[in-house]
Formats: sequence, C-alpha cells, structure tokens
Amino acid sequence: MAFEKNIKSLVHPMAFPGPRLGSSTILGEAPEKYLLDSIKFLKKLNYFDGLEVTQIKDPEVKRKFITAIKSFKYITYTAEPIQLINEDNLIDSADISSINELERRNAVNRLKLYMNEAFEYGARQFTFLSGEDPGTENGSRDRKIATGSLIKSIDELCKYNKRIAKKLNKKPMKMTLESFDRLRDSGHKNQLIGPSDEARALAVEMRNVYGHDEFGLMYDLSHMFLLRNGFDHESMEIIKALAPFLNWVHIANSVSDKDDPNYGDTHVSMDYPNGNVTPEVLKDFLKVLNEIEYSEGIGFEYSPRGRQLSESVIKIAIAGFEEARQQIDVNYVLGSYRFKTRRFLPEKIFYMITEEKQNSIGDILREEYKNRKRRAHPWDSNLVIIAADHPARRVTRVGSNEIRMGDRQQYLGRIVRTLILDDVDGVMATPDIMDELFILNYLLKKKEGKSFLDNKILIGCTNRGGLYGSSYEMDDLVTAYNIEDINALNLDGAKMMFRVDLETRQARYSQRTIETCANMVRRCNMYNIPAFIEPLPVERQGGRFYKVKMEPDELIKTIGIATALGGSSSNIWLKIPYVKDYEYVVRSTSNPILMLGGASTGNPTDILEEFEKGLGAGKNVKGCLVGRNLLYPGYDDPLAVAKAVSNIIHNNMSTEEAVRVLAQNRGKDMDFFTSKIMGISLTNAELGFL
Repeated sequence: MAFEKNIKSLVHPMAFPGPRLGSSTILGEAPEKYLLDSIKFLKKLNYFDGLEVTQIKDPEVKRKFITAIKSFKYITYTAEPIQLINEDNLIDSADISSINELERRNAVNRLKLYMNEAFEYGARQFTFLSGEDPGTENGSRDRKIATGSLIKSIDELCKYNKRIAKKLNKKPMKMTLESFDRLRDSGHKNQLIGPSDEARALAVEMRNVYGHDEFGLMYDLSHMFLLRNGFDHESMEIIKALAPFLNWVHIANSVSDKDDPNYGDTHVSMDYPNGNVTPEVLKDFLKVLNEIEYSEGIGFEYSPRGRQLSESVIKIAIAGFEEARQQIDVNYVLGSYRFKTRRFLPEKIFYMITEEKQNSIGDILREEYKNRKRRAHPWDSNLVIIAADHPARRVTRVGSNEIRMGDRQQYLGRIVRTLILDDVDGVMATPDIMDELFILNYLLKKKEGKSFLDNKILIGCTNRGGLYGSSYEMDDLVTAYNIEDINALNLDGAKMMFRVDLETRQARYSQRTIETCANMVRRCNMYNIPAFIEPLPVERQGGRFYKVKMEPDELIKTIGIATALGGSSSNIWLKIPYVKDYEYVVRSTSNPILMLGGASTGNPTDILEEFEKGLGAGKNVKGCLVGRNLLYPGYDDPLAVAKAVSNIIHNNMSTEEAVRVLAQNRGKDMDFFTSKIMGISLTNAELGFL
C-alpha cells in the first residue's frame, strides 16, 4: 500500500492545544499531566512514528516530556508557533526576512536558541517560516531585499546547525522552511514565502549555491488553496516542481469561505463540512506524492474546535488518510518507470527471426508445432489468454497513435513479455504472429533447452478479411487459419468473430459472416476443437467506421445468435466485452465466457476493475482474452500488468491487491532473452546497442 514506509507524524501543539482547547501548548505552558496524557494516548493509538513538537518553558516538565517521546522514531521541532505568536513582540514581524539588519539578527538569534532546544529534544528536523511579506507598496523592491535577507538568515542557521551538530557529535537536523499564504485577511499568515515558484527558487539557491543539502521545503496541502497564482490557487502540479526539495508535507484543512467563522488557515478537522480539502482532494494529493516517489515524512496538522475532542479529530484524520491511500489510483502510479520493449527483445534477437525465415525454417517449424508440449487439462480453470490478431484486420491503433501495433518488434516483444509468465495461460494469434513465437521459442530452446510455449493454450485466429474502415468490412472472410490448419498445427482452439449490422447495406455481409462462423463451428465439432466466438453488435458512425454497441440488451441478443451456430454448442466459448449490468449479460448463456479488453486506455487499473467486477458477475465467466489493454498499458510493463490480471482471474484477488502485485513485478526478468540467447547481461543490453 502507498506510503507504508513514510514517517507518519502528528503536529502535537495543534492536535493538543491545551486543556479545554486553550492555547497553553503553543505557548509552551501546558500542564504536565495534559502533555503526558496526550503522549500516552498516542502511544496506545500506535499509529504515528513521528511527532512534531514545540517549546516547553518549564524545565522539569520539558525533561519528562522529552523522556516520554523517546519512543517516537522521528522528532521534528516546529518553530512556526513561536515565530507567529512572537511573544512580547520582541522580534520584527518580518522575522528572519527583515530588511533591517539589526532586526534580522535578533530573529536569527531567536531561532538559534530554539535550535539548541531542538537538539535537546533529539529532533531530526527543524521547521520554521520566513516572516511577514513586506507587500508591493514599493513595487517588488522590498520583496527582493527581504528575500536576500532571508537567504542570508537561512545560510547562517544552516551553518549553525552543522556547527552544533558537530559539537554534540550528532547528525545535522534537516532545515525546513514552510511556505504560507500572502493574504492579509483574518485567519491568514501573510508570509514572504509564499508562492511555491518562489519557494522553489529559494531552495535551488540554498542547495546549489550555498551547498546546504539539508535545507528543503515543507508543503501543506491546506495552503494550496490559500497560495494564489493570479486569481486562482495553486494546483497539484506544483508538487512535481517542488519534488526535489520536499523535506516534509503536511495534511491539513483550511476554509476559503469568508462567511465561515473558521475562515482561513485554521486547521479545521478533516471532516469539516466547509473545508477545502475533501476526500477527493486528499486522494489526488496522495496520488501526486506517490507519482513523484515521495519518501519523506507526512505530518497531520488538525486542531479541535468547540467541543471536539482531540482524540476524535486525530482518529478522523487517520481514517480519512487510510481511506485515501488505499484508493486504486493512489496506489497505481508509475513514478519514473518507463517500460522499454527493446531492452527486453532487442533488434538483434528480433532480426534473428528474419534470418531463420530466410534459411527456410519451414520443416523445423512444422516439427516445433507438432512436438510442443500441450497442456493436459487446458479448460479446467480460469484462463488469461493474450489476443494478438489485430494487425491482420488493419487495426494498428493504440490510443492516439494510428500505427503503434504496426511496429512488429515492439508488438512481438510485448506479446512475449507476457507469455514468459506461468500465470498467463496462452495466446490467440494469426499465423504470422504464431510462427514468430515458435521461431523465437526455437532460438531459446537451442540455447536454453526450455520452451516458453510448452503448456500454453494456443488459439488460431480465422476470419480477418473484414478490414477496418473498408466499405466491405462486414464481409469478414476466412483469411488467416482455417479449421484444418488449426488441427494440423496441433493448436488448441479456433477464434472467430461476427458483427451484427442491422441498419446498413452491409447487413447482408454481416449475415454471410455469421454463416461462415457457423460452418467453422461445425468443422471445430468434427475435430473436437473449442471455438472461441466474438459476437459483437455494431453500428456505423461517420459513414465509414463501426462502433461496438456496448448496451447489455444488444449483447444479450447477439449472444443468442452465437450459441446457436454450427449444430452443437458444446465446444463454443464466447468472447464478450464487459459492460454495465454484466450479470444480466452472462445470464443469457450457459456457455463459458472470456472477457475482452477493448481499446487501450493507457491506465491498466481500468481493465483490472472491469475484470474483477466481470468475474463476479457469474460462474460462467472463466477469464479474459485481452490484447491492447494488456500489451500497451501506457508506460507500464506488460508483464507486471499481466501478473496483476492473472491474480484477479486465477486467485480472485481484489484490484487494490492486484495493483500492489503490479508494482512489485515491474521490470522483472528483463534479460530473459538477452541473457539466454545472446549471453549478454541486462547491464550491457540497456546501452541500446543491441
């Protein structure tokens, strides 16, 4: 599950502000019993491994508190409350950004004092804010000068951090600047830093110019709605720009409604009705964090209001976070991963297939077909079959790319990438693809002695003559295998398709194709070969292209045609797309059904969810026969996606569980062919010279 390894932290002075929700904790004056009881509660809760704390003025209470929090793995000292309260107004409101050098030094010295206390707490991180924004009354001049002051102050604080750490023989703390809004309204903080683009520029300078690698930024989700970029607040995309510099993030809530009594950066509870951070917003935030492979801490910053109990607010926050991080699209992220087919099946191996064809491999190929090891009981369990027949019908489109499946090296590489999995039961293909698989298998066996086609279910595709986009598309002639070919080549099944067009002049060709399929079913029955029929109701769009009618009623009517073909339905399997109300669709037949995947969406979670739902629709749903959605899953690894699909089909795994399996299998066995056929490790193969 996402964020299992990230530190989960609680901002203690916000969650436990003081008895009866006073302000004594933030002021450093909370009673000893209140503080220690709060820690007992958190330990009993056993959820947070981090804690964010602030000053405690009483030395004896502080000593006991420090002892109590030693069991937390990660302590953060938060100086923001001290800076914002600015007790006795001894420091200029511009704080460490003050353009008055004397005031700036005073602010820096105050933070140095609390950095000493942070080391006393055993803190591994020190967080602070920039100081009040000078505004634009003098144009951008004051902001530029203030930013210069801030840079100087952070440089001094980072150097002090390293100096004290060395003296104490400890590791320097992370120095983390939290960005706030620049709004002067009540309930807001009006800080110089500020917009995330300026925060990022500051972080770049502190790291690259001043060499303070321990310096970074804290981004608070609730501040996203208060940080303005023109008239609009910041978006999730800004997190990707901040990614290299994020030391920490906060999950909190704010209110943008000026008529709300809790308007502003008020840390209302996660379930506050008028809060900015809805469950959907939190989910999107976590998804982006997972995409950037965020590995640092996550702090919860909520404060009780009115008669709310601290304990209840914390439990609500945990429940909301847990629900969000378990969402499928939060867990399914690629991060920086990109599957590259040629690293798995490089050009050199691909063109070995051409060389074998050139050398008249026909006799050898026939022997390979004849002697392959067939599965003893192929139809006894649910099946995952790869569909690899699209190019033969002039279908090469994947997403917006019209000829993606026209690159045979890529296409074949992705097919074989899935077939090396034991979890994948077989492939349905046209003669060209099937021959190439057998040649590749032959090359592997010569080097390794093993076969990736043994015990696989191999289904030959028959009628491919209804070319996509043609005026005679419904006249789907048998141009690939016929049933005699399939029997002679020792294949396990025959796949055929008819489409029902009732509206256009093509209807008579649709009828003729149905008759062709009926005759093939008869031939299959003669040889006891299973017939996999794909019956699709279609309608013409734009005068040229056909679209499948994905309505349950239309599929039910078409299934009735399919199962009545050929004199006996005993060998008929159906290939049916998943649609809403699938329970009613599958109930229209007693024949076994394999779900098809349809056009690639680029997001494999779509097909995983559909297959999970479809498998639960009826006991005659026996798996899937899927092509583009599995072979071209966006940037993802077809093997990993196939592993996830197989776990749903074979093991009744949930999509949430399957997504975790997917993430664990990305990039596995990338040297399956290069190491065996060429004797080259993946390290060299990745150089791209093969």
